[in-house]
Amino acid sequence: MKKITYILLALLVCATFIGSASAFTNTSGAVVDPSGSLSPGEDVIATMAIKISGTESIDKYNIYLSTPLDDATWSLSIYSCDGSGTPGDVALSTPVYQGKSATIAGFSLDYPDGSYLSIVLSGKVSTDSSGKSISVMKINQAQTTGGSAVYSYTSPEQRVYNPDDLSSQITATESEITTLESRIATYSSYGIDVSAQVTNLQSAKTSLAAAKAAGTADVVNANKYLDAATTTLSNIEKALSLAGLNAIKANTDAVDLIVIELNGKGWDSEANLLAITNQGIKNTYNLDADRYNSGGSPNVDENLKASEQAVADGNAYLEKASASPLAAIGNVLPIIIVIVVAVAVVLGAIVFIRRRRGGWDELG
Repeated sequence: MKKITYILLALLVCATFIGSASAFTNTSGAVVDPSGSLSPGEDVIATMAIKISGTESIDKYNIYLSTPLDDATWSLSIYSCDGSGTPGDVALSTPVYQGKSATIAGFSLDYPDGSYLSIVLSGKVSTDSSGKSISVMKINQAQTTGGSAVYSYTSPEQRVYNPDDLSSQITATESEITTLESRIATYSSYGIDVSAQVTNLQSAKTSLAAAKAAGTADVVNANKYLDAATTTLSNIEKALSLAGLNAIKANTDAVDLIVIELNGKGWDSEANLLAITNQGIKNTYNLDADRYNSGGSPNVDENLKASEQAVADGNAYLEKASASPLAAIGNVLPIIIVIVVAVAVVLGAIVFIRRRRGGWDELG
């Protein structure tokens, strides 16, 4: 199996590194298995390939390897590349190194341009790493006489679970499921389609149950189930954010139309109050939309509730306005009042003048 791994790695690296002029280069990072979060005592294998250029005086340099893994074993091999994209024979297989660190002397890497160094690291996650983040593999190239590294590589950090945290993590996940279940029910009461989220929540519950069943006796799988539940819950939160934002946008658009209709019926005070409320909802919507578009999952529940209330208030105003005897008069009411007042003033003036002249004559 290990021989097959070397051959596949050689094929990939030869095809990738032909024509490179750097002494030590890599175009991709280490392949770490498992690639995600780790658990104390878990077996880990990491593979890495470094291209060697024979045009450099590499006898003056050493390669330093290090790892935080326990029981670490470094399997190193030199392969040659003839330019055809196929691996050559193993030119040198160095003795296997044991321990957290290893040094490869420069003279042992003095091979023709196109050769490469294959590194296979295996070991176990240390219990000392519990609750921390670790980089499984670190590589540095430096002069044999000392000095700063001229080449370095560090694999991405991976979180290491702490078995002591399992109980609290399960409790936190249970709490999050309860909260999301309530939120989903609220969204459903607003008429929002959350059927997909109901299904996803059930999936999270299933993963949580599996994590509980595994427990500290199988902390590796317990944490993997918890990770699956957490990922599902995060996706639900993201989906609720989007559904809420869409509903808020629809509600604010509806309120805008209600405001126009209220103004048309002469209910200006109610229309203005509703418009001010709606603008505040829009402002919050814009902020939350920016957060969502930036990759966040904003909780829009309160703003959604406010938008639903604004629609309800607007419809209530419309119902009252439509039932009012003045509703049919609408915007012409002020004009009618002005006309009536003007007529009253004119008639009053005529009466006053006639009385001053001594009364009405027969012709009026």
